[in-house]
This record gives sequence, structure tokens and C-alpha cells, in this order.
Amino acid sequence: MINFPVLKRIKVVNYALYVGSDQRPGLDHHFVPGVNVIVGINGLGKTTLLTMLLRALAGPAEVPGDDDLGDKRRRLIPADRFWFRRRVPDDAVNATVTLYFSIGDHFLEVTRSLANLDILELSIDQQAFPVTRAAEMEATYREQVVAASGLSSFEDFVFLLRYVVFYLEDRRSLVWDAAAQGDILSILFGEQGAHRTQYVELFNELLSKDSEYRNVHAVVSKRRREIDRQTSTIEGGQIEMLVRTQEERRAELKALVMRKNDLGATRDGLREQIENRRQEIHDRRASLAAEINRFYESFFPRLDAPARYLLAHFEAGSGCLVCGSKTAEAAQEVAAKLQLNLCPVCESPLEDGHAPATDPTAGGKIEEQRAAIAAAEADLEAMIQPLKEAEESYSSTAAELVAVTAQLAYVEQQLKALGENLPNVMERRDQMNRHLLTFEAALNQLDVERIELADKFRELANAIDQEVRAVSNQIEQAFAKYIQGFLAERCEIKYTPRARRLGQRSGTEQFNFPHFVPALTSGVHRNGATVREAGQSVSESQKEFIDLAFRMALLELAAPNAPTMLILETPEASLDSVFVPRAADLLRRFATRTGDAGETCLIASSNVNREHMIPALFGAYPDQRFYGQVIDEAASDMPPTIAVEDRAAHVLDLLSIAAPTRALERFRQAYEQERDQAIYPDVQPQVQS
Repeated sequence: MINFPVLKRIKVVNYALYVGSDQRPGLDHHFVPGVNVIVGINGLGKTTLLTMLLRALAGPAEVPGDDDLGDKRRRLIPADRFWFRRRVPDDAVNATVTLYFSIGDHFLEVTRSLANLDILELSIDQQAFPVTRAAEMEATYREQVVAASGLSSFEDFVFLLRYVVFYLEDRRSLVWDAAAQGDILSILFGEQGAHRTQYVELFNELLSKDSEYRNVHAVVSKRRREIDRQTSTIEGGQIEMLVRTQEERRAELKALVMRKNDLGATRDGLREQIENRRQEIHDRRASLAAEINRFYESFFPRLDAPARYLLAHFEAGSGCLVCGSKTAEAAQEVAAKLQLNLCPVCESPLEDGHAPATDPTAGGKIEEQRAAIAAAEADLEAMIQPLKEAEESYSSTAAELVAVTAQLAYVEQQLKALGENLPNVMERRDQMNRHLLTFEAALNQLDVERIELADKFRELANAIDQEVRAVSNQIEQAFAKYIQGFLAERCEIKYTPRARRLGQRSGTEQFNFPHFVPALTSGVHRNGATVREAGQSVSESQKEFIDLAFRMALLELAAPNAPTMLILETPEASLDSVFVPRAADLLRRFATRTGDAGETCLIASSNVNREHMIPALFGAYPDQRFYGQVIDEAASDMPPTIAVEDRAAHVLDLLSIAAPTRALERFRQAYEQERDQAIYPDVQPQVQS
């Protein structure tokens, strides 16, 4: 039989969130059998305290994943060691939590650092273990917990804490997580010891084989594709085609190089000729200007030298040396004025303007020079277009040369990849085939191993299915008893084993895993309950209560004659006023067990409010007439009301222990009145809202 942990006492020292009082610093509280209520308001650390209880038990170990457990390996992962440290300003350097709890016939005391969750002290049945390294202390603690609980591993212990015992804000879904439900049912109702250990080992091994098979299969598929490409290369004559293409590209490249060189020579020759013509024109214009200057010296003897020089250059076609103008209109205008014997500048008559020149042949020489310049300019103009065409051809040929060079490089790269000749390619293909055969053999071996593991696992899975099936009716009945306190709709669960594969491979065999499926009526399905396969098919509050009722049913059936424990944040915010007393009554009856199960402990956190959850948990619902209207059971079936003088022992009051928030500092009197009214509604007059 499995033994559940049952908390007896918690002691928190030097943690800034729980300052305590001058008389009793820190937090030191004894839990009693039955109902225990952690009372507070927002910000006083209710969730932190419940998480502290979980971490004190589980240590720095967590269940993998924050959603469906699915096909994750059944192993523990590291928890956040510094969660408590980040919540206080002093990093919880000297803060510790000591938890006192029983598991079966054994009593354990464990002290952990709240800075990193390391175990500082450990005692089992009043026998202290010597302090060693943190890892060794943790290993010793886990061994003792496994032995006391009757479980096969500490992993199963943490799984039970997370999926059954603790129902916190970050709770894991159980009803709608088929994988988690199968595991929990296996832990609670399957055979423990070697049977359970082998089940988990085979489960994890099958997942590992599946992952390994998929990895090797991916390699095999890749090698097969490579061989197919290689084979198609050889059979299709791709090498010969590439060689021909290589020769064609090399010939094309050679021709392009020659053409580029020829075009470059033509272009450079034209550039040189054009430059020579320009120099010739420049020289002839200079010579013409000198001739004209001499002519003007005789023709206009009274002009000073600068003026004649300017006129000569203008007349020679070199343009105006003053403004740089070379327009034909300006030259014609100057020539016309000179023909009329007028000064080109001021248009005054030139005296002795027609005096004979010293050289009567000067005019002919000037005209010859003009004709030579005109011929040189015509030659220059004729060379411009051929040069432009040569430059364009050169550029396009250079671009074509780059493209062909890239094509040739690509072809040569392909040839290099395939091998320099056909025999090399064949050798490489044979080598690839040998490698493929090796991987295929490994793949076949993995498949054989998987089949062997699957046969062993199926045998265990079928055995667990039969073990859970044997108690399925009792679980269904216990669930029906608890769920009616949370929901008005008729809700039931039916044992429906879930067949699924292990891993992600398609086509592999399926295994039966124990599984209960909920069915629920609604406003539009009043005559029959509808199966709700997914959590999204019900409201969030319905989902919470179905999951909570299922946990309570499992705890009752897993330990019918032994104490259990349920730690939760009360769901009064999700309940309407009618179901607050009903839910509280069910929780109270769960916690108030008799006989060997009499030490069962319910620890529930609740805000100080007017939802009446706190007094209902004590059996002291303030409006008894209303209470009688919504409770179905006879008064004789109810657990007795917790006596007024005993209630203080059932309350952990964070209003007097936790570091006060601004709201508490400002409204302490009102909060304390509401607290007292909630705990002792039958002593003080009810506060009117």
C-alpha cells in the first residue's frame, strides 16, 4: 500500500515575507488532523507558503513540462532553486524552512535553505543524519522517502505531489492529460516495487528507441537520396554531358578572350587617333592664330599687341580669350565688322585700315590653314561614333566573358564533386552503398530491440489495465460523490482505456493506458451526459472542480485505511453562493475521516472575504437556513462542527504573521474584523455588508 505524506508542522526562520511578532518571530505552525485554513489577503504570501510546502517535500525536483505530459520521458527535471530567493530583498541568505511530516509509520524532519533548497538538516524517526554535502543529503532524503512511502522511486513521489496532493495555481491537469492520468493510476493502483520500476524503465527505453530509430532513419533516407542521385548521374551520362559542356565553355571562353583583346586594341587605336587629331587641331589653330596676328599687324598697324592677339585667336576659331565663347555667330559678327573697316569692339572707323600688308600672300596661307583645320575636325568627328561602338562592344564582351567564366567554374565544380572520371564515381557509390547497409542494419537492429521492449511493456501495461479496471467502479462512485458538491450538472466518469503509441513514429503498435473520461450534462443536453474529451469542452470552473473531485476520489480509494493529505487554494472565486457551502462541506468530509485514516489533513488557503468558505469549512455556516436548503445529506451524516475553542488551532493566520501590505496597514482593523467574523461567525454578530 502507498503511504502519503501528512504534514504536522512548518517552521520558517529569517524569511522576510513572514516576520511574525516580537514574541514569536518568523512562522511556526502545527497542522492538525482535519481542516486547516491558511487565512490571508492578497499579497501576504498564501501562494508562497503553499509552494514552500511543496518544495520542502519535493526539493529541487520537478515534473517535466508545463502542459500535457504526453510522450515526455518519465524523469524529473531541475526545479527553480531560487524562486523564494527572488521574492525577498535579502536574497533569503539565512532563511530556512523546516517541515515535520509523517509517511506511514515514519516521522521525518527536513530543513532546507530557502536561498537554494539545499538540505541543511535531516532526521528520520528522531534519528539525525550527519551533515554531508548537499547532493548526498538530498540522495539520503530521497531514499528514505521512497522507503517510507512504499513507492518504487522518488520520481513517483513527486508525480503524486504534483498531480494529486497539491492543487495550486500552477496545477497540472489530470483528467484531461491522458498521459499523466495513466501514470498516476499506474502509481496508485498498479503493483509497486520491481513491477513499477520495470514499467517506467521500459516506457523510457521505448521513447529512447523511438527517438534513436527516427534519427537513424533520417540518416538512411539521406544516404538513399544521395545514392539515387549518384546512380542517375552515372546512368544518364551526366559526366559526359558535363565534360562536353566544359569543353564548349572553354572554347567559348577562349573566343571571348580573343574578341575582347581585339576590341580592346581597336578601342585603344581609335582613342589614340582621336587624341592625335585633337592635338593636330590645337596645333593648327595656334599656327593659324600666329598667321592672323601677323596679318593684323600689317592690316591694323595702330592696334596694340594684346588686341591683335585677341582678334587673331578669335579669328583662328579658338574662341574669345576673354569670355571663352566659340560660337559661330560671334565669329561672323567680328568678320563682318572687319570687312566694313570697323573696330570689332567700338565699331569706330579704322584709320589706314586698308594699308597693304607686308606679305601679299598672307591671306592665302591663312585660308589654307583654315581648310586644314576643317579637314582635321571632320576626321575627328568621323572617329567619335566608331569609338563609342567599340567601347560598347568591349563592355558587352567583358560581361559575357564573366558569365561564361562562372558557368565554366560551376561545371568544373560539378565534375569535381562527381570525381575526375567514371571509375572514381563508381568507387564512391560503392562506398556509399556500404555505409547505407551499415545504417540499415543498425535500423533493423533498433526495430528488433523495440519489438522486444514493446512485448515486455505490453504485458505490464495490460496488467496495470486489469488492476485499475478492478477498482474503476469504486473510483467512479467516489468521483460522483465528490463532484455533486461542486456542480449542479450531472457529471460522471467512465473507465475507458486509451490506446496510443509511444513516440512519434506512425505505424507502430499501440498500448492500452488506464484512463477515465468525464461526461457532463448542460443546458442544451439535459437528458444525457455528453462525453468531454478535451478540457476546452467545459468551462474553466467546471474543469477545476472535475479535476479536484477526481483527485479526492483517487486519494480516498488509494488509501482507504490510511491518512492522506490534500493541499489546495480554495476555489470559492469560481463558485456561486449556492455551491460555496456544498463545496466546503465536501472538503470538510474528505478531511474528517475516522479509524486508521483519522490523521488525514486538508490544508486550504483562503482570502478574508464574504464568500463564507472559511466558516463553511469549520461547519459553522452563518446562515443555517440557507445552508439547509442547499445541502442534500441529512444532518446526521455531517462531520461535527469544529468547536469555537478549537478553531484557532485549525487556522494559520497570515494577517498576524506576514509582512503587512499597504492595504493591511491601512485597513487592518476592518480585515481583522472580517477574519474574526469568518472564523467565529457563531460568536460575534455578523458584520452587515
